Amino acid sequence: MTDPKENKFLRYLDYFFIMRPTLFFPLWTFFLAGYYAAERTHPGGASARSPFFAVILLTLLMGAVFIVNQIVDEATDAKNDKLFFIAKGIISRSAAIKQATLLIVTTIFLASLSEIRLGVIFIVVAFFTGYLYSVKPFSWKDRPLLGLVTNFGGGWSIFVSGWLSSGNFNWEFAFQGLPYAIAIVAVFLLTTIPDIPGDMEVGKITFGAKYGVKKTTFWALIAELGCAGASLWQKEWILFFPSLAAMPLFLAAAIKNDEVSIARAIKFTVLFASLAVCVVFPVYFLALAANFYFSKWYYRKRFDLEYPKFAA
Repeated sequence: MTDPKENKFLRYLDYFFIMRPTLFFPLWTFFLAGYYAAERTHPGGASARSPFFAVILLTLLMGAVFIVNQIVDEATDAKNDKLFFIAKGIISRSAAIKQATLLIVTTIFLASLSEIRLGVIFIVVAFFTGYLYSVKPFSWKDRPLLGLVTNFGGGWSIFVSGWLSSGNFNWEFAFQGLPYAIAIVAVFLLTTIPDIPGDMEVGKITFGAKYGVKKTTFWALIAELGCAGASLWQKEWILFFPSLAAMPLFLAAAIKNDEVSIARAIKFTVLFASLAVCVVFPVYFLALAANFYFSKWYYRKRFDLEYPKFAA
């Protein structure tokens, strides 16, 4: 990693970027898909409320979850030379703990004030994506099959957060969110592959570390096929067509097992789904572009890094 450039304004931005805003893309996409599914299946909803307040709170909650993950993975991140805010001492561990705690408590409290069911699903989101996923004695992200369970539950609960933010409450969301949960699993499987060397060195047995590249890419392809089938069954067209578009990328990753093919499948799967949601919510494209280019500017100015980028 390039030595960070000292600049007071950029140093303040560290506390925003430790929340990993480049991971907000799938978060926002699944949330808005849930909101749209509720409005599509039950036009007008209970109150036809705007999703803006809820998505801001969920973004901050997930930002806190990403901080927790970095706190727990400090040693592994140092081995894999990534997510360096805590691993390289740019932000202290104690400051990161305080920031994450404040964000989790505040967002769940405000969500509960807005709508008690929204507060409950926020707790479910934090439980799957933060507590079970990262925190000992669970740390399910370090276990091959339980890691899939937490990602499945996280993807499903984020979709449901969008559904409930519309004011609709009916149990259809339990099935409607399944394709999105499977989609998260497909991408998650691929993300375990680049970290295999560092994970094995510190004793983490992720799916990729246990089963190897060939089996992991195969099961990612199967999950992507399951996502396409489930979204067709649920008539979730804004996920069905992106999953079809991404299928050749998963197939290429399963055949070639190389770093470039795997990176392309991860990046473009998220992109295709996000662009599909932009068809329904055109203003969402502006949020995606702002996040992307602001992140590029920050990482270039602060660390001389070209990140994020679509090139694999």
